[in-house]
Amino acid sequence: MDARLASGKQIDPEAASLLDQAASFGAEHQLHEGSIHVEEDKPGDYWSIQVKDVKKSFGRAKILDGLDVGIPEGMVTCILGPSGTGKSVLIKHLIGLLFPDRGEVLIHGESLNDMPMSKLLEVRKKFGILFQDGALFGSMSVFDNVAFPLRQHTDLSEKEIRRVVNARLDDVGLDIARDRLPNELSGGMRKRAGFARALVLEPEIVMFDEPDSGLDPVRTALLCELIRQMHEQHGGTYIVITHDVNSARQVGEYFAVLWKGKIVQAGERDEMFNSKNPFVNQFLNRRIDGPLGME
Repeated sequence: MDARLASGKQIDPEAASLLDQAASFGAEHQLHEGSIHVEEDKPGDYWSIQVKDVKKSFGRAKILDGLDVGIPEGMVTCILGPSGTGKSVLIKHLIGLLFPDRGEVLIHGESLNDMPMSKLLEVRKKFGILFQDGALFGSMSVFDNVAFPLRQHTDLSEKEIRRVVNARLDDVGLDIARDRLPNELSGGMRKRAGFARALVLEPEIVMFDEPDSGLDPVRTALLCELIRQMHEQHGGTYIVITHDVNSARQVGEYFAVLWKGKIVQAGERDEMFNSKNPFVNQFLNRRIDGPLGME
């Protein structure tokens, strides 16, 4: 209802516009319960990452709209949501490639917002990232792709680099492909090579951007099993960004569901798959009926 008609009286046009916006906002986010909050004795004890009231727009397009979410330390967290809801924009905020119009992102209690570039570069070393297509250098062998971060960011000798790279390639089952070029690999092998590179600096936080993208169901399941095994072996905080519920179910321990630029609900796996929230229930259980349509 138009705010001018709500009381049966004419009101100031500017005030009416603000009331209409408020009503629209309420309708837009009526199913959003938000993320959980845990008070920490020391910053970074419970949350590896905290995103607090982050807003981000590009022109008139509002992408993140007051987003709050925490990524628990030492767990595999899945951030899920329909295509076009801001998952990729959120990733770029987590590693300081984008900065919020409002709000802040904290890594182990340190805010990225006003961090000098020298400090930001150090914080980024905490991250390993597996991009959608592996993001391998086409002119480099698999070995040299995985060795690249070590050669750029450490003083290790070539003998030490070879030992580390061979260990990571063995972890992901690519020891026989170390001398191949990326165009000689299957899609699944490129993903695994990217995974080995993401692990090579022993990062505290590993992010996976749509790891199932472009893979058939069997290779997707195998990659998800590898993610689970590597987390058990190496520990740390893993963040899987996906819209594939089956992949998330296979690897995830903690879930945050993103829709319309905000977290609808967050919690542990069983709680989320049994959620009473209409959107979360529809999305995670792949139901036809619910608030999410084809728009």
